[in-house]
Amino acid sequence: MKKIHYRNIGFPKTGTNWLWQQLGTHPQIDGRFTDVSYKEYRAKDLASYKKIYEKYDITYNMDVHVFQYNDIEQYLRPENIHSHATHLTMFLRSPYEILNSMYNMEQNRNPNFKFSKEAYTNITSEIVQRYSDMRTIFDYWKNSQIPVKYMFYDDLVKDPENFMFEICNYLGLKPYYNDKKKIVFATDKKDPLVFDNKQTIDYINRGICVIEDTFNRDLSHWKNND
Repeated sequence: MKKIHYRNIGFPKTGTNWLWQQLGTHPQIDGRFTDVSYKEYRAKDLASYKKIYEKYDITYNMDVHVFQYNDIEQYLRPENIHSHATHLTMFLRSPYEILNSMYNMEQNRNPNFKFSKEAYTNITSEIVQRYSDMRTIFDYWKNSQIPVKYMFYDDLVKDPENFMFEICNYLGLKPYYNDKKKIVFATDKKDPLVFDNKQTIDYINRGICVIEDTFNRDLSHWKNND
């Protein structure tokens, strides 16, 4: 089999843990999840990191989220990441939902988390810009050696099995879906974050409009129109 080194370069809270579990039980995959922490992206560790790709016919990594920080970002530029990858995907989801899911996650896993919804919205202003500046994100990847396959979290929520089949088809693997991994996905609007800053709302909505124009897809349900 031709070597497959698959990476998802999309957003957090878009189903990547579920996809990791699915791929981990696929009968054609002999490799394992490339669980690489940020420190291993640094240049001094690239030699050992590369050995993973030399060992297995198929590897997969879900731990690369669009842009990272400082010297790590330099390694994650398209011209560098493609020295390993053969397939790339990016999962797209409403930035409002991503931030809301991150807020709920922090509340659930951190007993000392004391930020109000309003305060959390303010302290994540940089994340809002990173996850909403879709023009920059698309421009960043458009000249990739490997075209990025863009997929929508909404489609995962609607039909996880078909979503998995689409990934398998993209990777050239036989269709596979592990129905024992019964994660319930939802575009949950319950107890949402408070976005009362018009400038922030406009910024996010403009980013959603870029996605709409790029894929000719109606995403009006993503937007905050209050």
